[in-house]
Amino acid sequence: MFADKFTTYNDCAPAGVLLPKIKIEKKFYKKLNLNEGVDNLKFLKKLCWESIKEMGINKYPNKDQYYDRAGDELKTLNELGFIDYILLNWDILNYCHENDIPTGPGRGSAAGSLILYLLKVTKVDPIKYNLFFERFVSKSRARKIEKDGTTYLDGSLLADVDNDIAYDRRSEVIEYIKRKHPSRTCRILNLVSLSGKLCIKETGKIVGLYTEQEVNELSDLIPVKFGKVSPLPEARQESELFDEWCEDNPKAYEIALKLERLIKNTGVHASGIAISHDRLTDICPLQKTKEGELASCYDMNWISELTVKFDILGLKTLTVLKDASLLSGVDLDSIDLNDKTLYKHFQQLECPQGLFQIEADTNFGVCKKIKPRSLEEVSAVIAIARPGALEFKDQYADYIRTGDPALVHPQFADILDYTGGIPLYQEQLMKMAVEVGFTLDEAEQLRRIVGKKKVDQMPEWREKIAEKVEANRLTNAWTGHRGEEIADILWQVAEDSANYSFNKSHSISYAILTAWTAYLKFNHPQHFYIALLKMAKHEADPFDQVNKIARELNHFGMKLLPPDLAKSSMDFTVEGKDIRYGLNCIKGVSEKSLQSIVDFRESEILNKFDVFLAAKDAKINIGVLSSLIQAGALSSFGNSRSRMVLEAQAFNILTDREKRNFIALGPKHGYDVLNILGIEVLKKQSVGDDNKPLMKESRTETFLKKYRPYKNIYDKNKSFEKFANWYFENQLLGYSYTHTLRDVFKNEAGNLMNCYEVCSTETNEGVKFVGVVKDCSRRLVSRNNNRYIRLTMADELGRIDCMFFDPKLERYLEEKGTPEKDNIITIVGKKSEDIVFVDDMNILDGRIYMKLSDVK
Repeated sequence: MFADKFTTYNDCAPAGVLLPKIKIEKKFYKKLNLNEGVDNLKFLKKLCWESIKEMGINKYPNKDQYYDRAGDELKTLNELGFIDYILLNWDILNYCHENDIPTGPGRGSAAGSLILYLLKVTKVDPIKYNLFFERFVSKSRARKIEKDGTTYLDGSLLADVDNDIAYDRRSEVIEYIKRKHPSRTCRILNLVSLSGKLCIKETGKIVGLYTEQEVNELSDLIPVKFGKVSPLPEARQESELFDEWCEDNPKAYEIALKLERLIKNTGVHASGIAISHDRLTDICPLQKTKEGELASCYDMNWISELTVKFDILGLKTLTVLKDASLLSGVDLDSIDLNDKTLYKHFQQLECPQGLFQIEADTNFGVCKKIKPRSLEEVSAVIAIARPGALEFKDQYADYIRTGDPALVHPQFADILDYTGGIPLYQEQLMKMAVEVGFTLDEAEQLRRIVGKKKVDQMPEWREKIAEKVEANRLTNAWTGHRGEEIADILWQVAEDSANYSFNKSHSISYAILTAWTAYLKFNHPQHFYIALLKMAKHEADPFDQVNKIARELNHFGMKLLPPDLAKSSMDFTVEGKDIRYGLNCIKGVSEKSLQSIVDFRESEILNKFDVFLAAKDAKINIGVLSSLIQAGALSSFGNSRSRMVLEAQAFNILTDREKRNFIALGPKHGYDVLNILGIEVLKKQSVGDDNKPLMKESRTETFLKKYRPYKNIYDKNKSFEKFANWYFENQLLGYSYTHTLRDVFKNEAGNLMNCYEVCSTETNEGVKFVGVVKDCSRRLVSRNNNRYIRLTMADELGRIDCMFFDPKLERYLEEKGTPEKDNIITIVGKKSEDIVFVDDMNILDGRIYMKLSDVK
């Protein structure tokens, strides 16, 4: 039967994609005062008209421009058979709006559509921001096929609407799609191929017998362009050293060449959802993911030939914005994106955490350089902070500072001036093509052909440009330039910008998210940071997020208060002008432990023994209890956390009879387990309440055998209690609230600086500081053939990159070994513009016992 289904499918496969059936609920016809029998085009037109009135567009001075644009878009969508596809998107996003599920302003080229804006699928007015519908839907590349009275679409050329949904509610949207299209939805297979870098490393080790270090250095010679690893043949042409290695190792290279681009492993596309007109089992094989979800056995390219693909991406920023806006009472749509004061914080930006598309190191650096003063300039920051476009960072920053754009050609000045003469956006290239006489649809063809490097069609289009310029008599016009020169410049811009130009529809949409996060962060910082902290648990490295946020709170006059059993809630909460750490965010406190902690908090606790007993009654294991103690959540019961952990571990080893007798002796010894153990058991050999020895000799030996490993840890850590507290706070909470790293080592390491002071130091000045290694490269090779390692160091107040070069590096590695991530290191060196060149460093980790698992 399964084979029969595939035979049937193969007979009709070339026809194309049948759009899923759109089921519009009766309430919407009633709301629009429409008969249920009207076709979907009329329904869509009425939806748009009602939205025009709701938004007040019918009262705009340029309302006719909106009417004409909407009419043109609807005509094109209808001609191409896209009406139902647009309504499918409306249906999904409308479900989100009705259920208060946050959605983004837009993503990708879809923000160029006025119809999607009117349907509230996007929140970006394309006319206001000069965005093009043709960038989203092009007549020239969309294709429909009529067969046996049925309309099919070419799935590979179907318009693509990507949707950002609040991270915490994405699953609700997926479930809605499943309910709306039963047996017709699934996740999409993702194929991961072997890159040239990986192949050359493996064949270098196995065939060439090179060491790990040697193949790592070799693979670094293979260029990465615009985020993609260059194919091995291209790498040989671009790197002389790599080419020489290939000549010397022909067998290893040939095998790598055969392996390159083979499938390495499979996964599931992060956001892709396939929706089919027919039952999925009738058109493609399916498989189940580890989580039990259905996924296609075809990858993205093949499934798009059979079904409609939707991208439903869970965006954490939308959840943060929703939580922060609820706490602060701010309506995001009411934020004035033209308000100049909104962008004043970008002029001296020191705290990027949580700012959408800005917080990453590269983007932050671009933002600090450019200092955007408007939404358009924030959009430019997002567009520039990418491979390829980064080389224009200084040029654009100079334009922002001086207001003088670079002149590419007078014919195109009006198009390029607002980005400093840089063709930063794909829409600018399209507008340049329109300037010489092409339609927008033709301009989109040009962009795609040059952007996709369609070599066979490029000569034809170069000739078309020359003919169009001549036909429109641009030669010797007011510009005073030859037509050939105009044609050559347009072609040159098209070729060059293909490697770096960005989709403005996407850039503007994401700039709006950036502006929203900036408004809430700098006007309602406490609420914004609480929302950000609550989201931290969903990050790849939650404690790194907490650490960065704790550092930034100082700039806002706030503190991240430590967890406290009496004061903390389960999650982060407001406490005065500060934020209190949540108990469920402590490392080692699992979801299963939460109810135990609630029960524990309800117990009457007067002393340490009550703590230990209540923990046992609440079924809190010794690991969780140790975490609570080391994090400082029980500091009111003891000054030394290391000692209290040892007491808890010792108490845990006792039998019920021994515990009963220790409790009776508690008042006499200040409820100190170690005092009772040392005095009553090991010295006096006291008797218990049953007149028998508190511990027999054989039992004492058994007890001590279990106790000694914990005692050894305590003995090591008590000598560096300050360091131990700092370390375990960072390990368990992500930050330290009792000491700074500089305070911990200032007595023995002399005049130490913090990272913020290092960053502020003048160029060529000497520096000495202590920090945590957040990232450490393997040995790299500079352009001058010098070997070095690169480290990112951080403390409570900042981050700084460091470079350590041979020959000092080689001597250091021979004597002390390679530093690793999370090492604590003192560094002596010289400050350059934005980096420290290392003269010497010293690893400090060995002072305390650091294995959390053993401490527990």
